[in-house]
Amino acid sequence: MARRFPKGPGTFSFLRGMFDLSYTFVDVAKQYGDPFSFPTPFGPVVVTFSPEGNKAIFSADPETFAASSADALSGIFDSSVLVTHGAQHRRQRKLLMPPFHGARMRAYGNLMRSRAWEWGSRIERGTPFVMVDVTQNITLDVIIEAVFGVDRSEQVEAFRGEILALLQSFSPFVFVKALRRDFFGLSPWARLQRHLAQIRTRVDALCQQYRTAPAGRQDILSLLLAAKDEDGNGLSEKEIFDQLLTILFAGHETTAVMLAWAFYCLHRDLQTLQALQAELDPLAEQADPEDVARLPYLEAVINETLRLYPPVHIIHRRLLKPLSIAGYDLQPGDAVAAGAFVTHRLPEIYPEPEKFVPQRFIDRSYSAFEFLPWGGGARRCLGAAFAMYEMKQVIFALLKRYRFKLLETGPVGFVHRPGTVGPKGGIRMQREA
Repeated sequence: MARRFPKGPGTFSFLRGMFDLSYTFVDVAKQYGDPFSFPTPFGPVVVTFSPEGNKAIFSADPETFAASSADALSGIFDSSVLVTHGAQHRRQRKLLMPPFHGARMRAYGNLMRSRAWEWGSRIERGTPFVMVDVTQNITLDVIIEAVFGVDRSEQVEAFRGEILALLQSFSPFVFVKALRRDFFGLSPWARLQRHLAQIRTRVDALCQQYRTAPAGRQDILSLLLAAKDEDGNGLSEKEIFDQLLTILFAGHETTAVMLAWAFYCLHRDLQTLQALQAELDPLAEQADPEDVARLPYLEAVINETLRLYPPVHIIHRRLLKPLSIAGYDLQPGDAVAAGAFVTHRLPEIYPEPEKFVPQRFIDRSYSAFEFLPWGGGARRCLGAAFAMYEMKQVIFALLKRYRFKLLETGPVGFVHRPGTVGPKGGIRMQREA
């Protein structure tokens, strides 16, 4: 008879992992094997990291799962594609897909590069700076202009301030339902609600403005306002707001962090940096963004960065139907996860897994169950193509015009950031030219 759950660490290990991010899922996997169970405040999660286990999750009938984040995000992203499932989730994905693919997405290439040059020019030569701060400013401007359609400098500045205040208001306490109390307006939950209301007021005003004069607009908010399903129904105001917040978090913070990691990896390995520069050199600064997007070594650099530093270390699902993982018969209500961080470090798939070797993505291809930085199956990240495109344009722009020096003298650890895990200290660098 199959065990109910596989072996795994206890609560102490969970608490250690919350505060000591040098203790990773690789350490847990080495001790307990595949799969293992891991305690969380929302119950144990069964984590698999073998390609076979990942396939069992991502190839299952989509009706098998609900979003495991639904409980934690209720009251914040109630109508977001992050938390819906079934017919509602399929409808939302279908309406959300077009703005992130094809010519509409590619139209943002020049915007991505111009914002990279603008923020790069603000870095003083010879003065230390934090790379994640720069990349966050770039990706935030791209989100504000490409997604919300705001393009006047004073509006961008106001929007940026409100969004950063919202991001800073997120803390672990807002995800615990028992702590969602006002406490005379002084609690983390009350602060979060105030910032959500401010953003909501601004977005509602934009919606009214864009509905009045929609002609010619190509920002993602306008495209979502115009989207209709087969029955001629569009997204509700609540759905649009929640999707925009989802895009804001998933499309800005994670991309900024991945860009910072990429510059860290490249500048730790000057041979790799030189190989990438040799690929970029033949292109002019104002090259067609599509020519940049097709550069193979640039794509390999980004994929290798995503392998070492996936935006989400484990990819959760909650079961609505029974599912068998490696002989363990799991039941509705149980949580399962694909362990991307561990999968990406399996030496039988990735020799010398801790080394930054972009060439491995040119020498061979990997299945969706071996390389899974964007998740997989019916809930694969909607913004993956947009994020890849943005990372290519930003890296191209910054390396074509500027030269940097890494100031980190040793390995950089991890730190929790909103919705992802980022580099501790943000990657200290210096602009040299």
